[in-house]
Amino acid sequence: MKPKSFYKRGKRMDDFKKLTEQLFHIYINAESVNDFGIENYFDENISLIGTGKHELFTNLHEFLESFKFDVKRRDKIRIDVQNLHQEEERLDEDHVLAHGTVDFVGLFKDGSICFKMETRFTIIYRWTNGKWLVQHLHQSTPDLEQMDGEEFPVTLGKQVKKTRQALQALGTAYYYISRLDLKTKKIELVKRSRKRDLDIKVDTVDWAPQFEVIKDIIAEPFVQKYIDFFDIQTMAARLHNKESMSSEFKKKTGSWFLSMVVPQSYDKNGNITSVLIANRDVTDEKMRELKQEEELREAKLKAECANKAKSSFLLNMSHDIRTPMNAIIGYAELASKHLQEADRLGRYLEEIQICGKQLLSMLGNVLDLARIENNKVEMEYTVSNVHECFENCVNMFQQQAESKKQTLSLTEQIMYPYVYMDAPHLSEICLNMISNAIKYTNTGGTISCNVIQKSCEKEDWCNMIITITDNGIGMSEEFQKRIFEIFERERNTTLSHIDGSGIGMGITKKLVDLMDGTIEVKSKQGIGSTFTVTIPCRKASKEDSLVKKNSNLCNKNCLNGVRILLVEDNEINTEIARELLTEEGCVVETADDGVACIDMIEKADADYYKLILMDIQMPVMNGYDAALAIRKMKDTKKARIPIIAMTANVFAEDIQKALSVGMNDHVAKPVDMNILVPTIMKYIS
Repeated sequence: MKPKSFYKRGKRMDDFKKLTEQLFHIYINAESVNDFGIENYFDENISLIGTGKHELFTNLHEFLESFKFDVKRRDKIRIDVQNLHQEEERLDEDHVLAHGTVDFVGLFKDGSICFKMETRFTIIYRWTNGKWLVQHLHQSTPDLEQMDGEEFPVTLGKQVKKTRQALQALGTAYYYISRLDLKTKKIELVKRSRKRDLDIKVDTVDWAPQFEVIKDIIAEPFVQKYIDFFDIQTMAARLHNKESMSSEFKKKTGSWFLSMVVPQSYDKNGNITSVLIANRDVTDEKMRELKQEEELREAKLKAECANKAKSSFLLNMSHDIRTPMNAIIGYAELASKHLQEADRLGRYLEEIQICGKQLLSMLGNVLDLARIENNKVEMEYTVSNVHECFENCVNMFQQQAESKKQTLSLTEQIMYPYVYMDAPHLSEICLNMISNAIKYTNTGGTISCNVIQKSCEKEDWCNMIITITDNGIGMSEEFQKRIFEIFERERNTTLSHIDGSGIGMGITKKLVDLMDGTIEVKSKQGIGSTFTVTIPCRKASKEDSLVKKNSNLCNKNCLNGVRILLVEDNEINTEIARELLTEEGCVVETADDGVACIDMIEKADADYYKLILMDIQMPVMNGYDAALAIRKMKDTKKARIPIIAMTANVFAEDIQKALSVGMNDHVAKPVDMNILVPTIMKYIS
């Protein structure tokens, strides 16, 4: 039986050692759950941690269920309690901390020892209903591995203190913390750090009226959500097997708060009897969250629009590519059937050439778009002949214009024949605008290209003003705002079955911007359109102009007798390049891969080949490796032979790689002799 003196408040601290010893005797030796009434030693809301990971109980009911199971499986070995060492510390008026060690010794019937187990323990006794009861029990029997790594909580009193500090810290984050008794339906204030929503005059009040008060604070459409969340009839069931539940609500003031409900106590059957309610202001977090959600929605919308535009682009490109391809195949078939009819054959070949240029332009636009979007386009300003640049652009479309019985004209007011400009990209701008004008102008229409140079405030500079005017179908005011956006096409162009990918004018605008220029459009539906581009250009000096003029003169018939080694694995490409170079007077020899190229150079005299035109993608040995091998030849003359990459790899990184392996220059396929010839001339002397 338990000495009643052990339960008296204020008794000597030594009495707790006897209480602990008696508790352990009952705990390990009870032969039935009814022995000694062990439940009378424990607070209803005890927390108990045993030696095993499974021995963790949060209330008396859980512990007793486990205790019943343990009692049933006990064998005949008697366990004795020996060497109890305990220290105590009064935490406050109602709590005492006891901690120490004890030996549990297993004895056979004859009294011999079968095992000895040293156990460490920590107990918190709480004064409840006129007696001391166990509120917390921690029992630990560490093995050798645990001995070094386990931090045994002999300072649980400090942990209690830390818990209180944590509660105070929570009070700064959670401006309102209360305890709600689910049985009595009363709410008790635990912590408040700011002005609270509930006007509680006393520590404990009825839940219902306070719940109605706070409902008036909640903004629509969160009222019903708040009512459902704080439904006291279903709260315990919703918290079953949960550590907590929470929800966010918006006030009528526009601010946001988060309410968290945490189980606090249980009855003997394990049912939740009370909960803690904590409110935290989350206005700033919610505003950031809502902003992020809005940004995500906008990004998603933009991505969807971009994907839709690109899908439309791919469909348009598929159609646009097939149109000239079908024409090329058709005209080629017709040409093969009329080889003896010079006029018809000539017309078919002209159409094939026009369609080929259309395909090349489409491909160029796609590649340019990729380069521009990846910031791979760099402007290269060289001395250029202004008249020659624009004349070539107009001449390129003369046949196409004539096929539609259109008039295409060029007028110029040139003050400075030679200026520094990026001629290829400026030509691309003009080609895109002229192509559009021809495409969207009906049969018999007129297209004019006007180039004017005007002085500007900047010394030694001028403004190049290019104006393309047509009397075509025009465009709406609404579409004029979007014409320079990638993939955009006006509906009337599709209804009129006018081909177009929708990227030409977008690229044009980007190129003009890169040149620090401007582009404007004026248009009326049914009347026509006018595009005006202004590009600032630095004037070329007299000396630079003279050098450029003389080089142009020298380029004519200046390749007579020049022996070139053409390295190309594609037979068609080889044949075309060889014929074009031969017409320029070159002597052309060919190799179909890098190995064959190196073999031919090694067998030839040092000065035999004046220049190498090298493809990149080839079997056996590619162009890069071949160039590296040539540069490593022992014969210094052969090692220094000029090498020009002639390839369809036209991105900036491709050009840079060609130069990095020792090639001198780069020319893109399909071959444009207006570019190839001047490039060759730079390296032969």
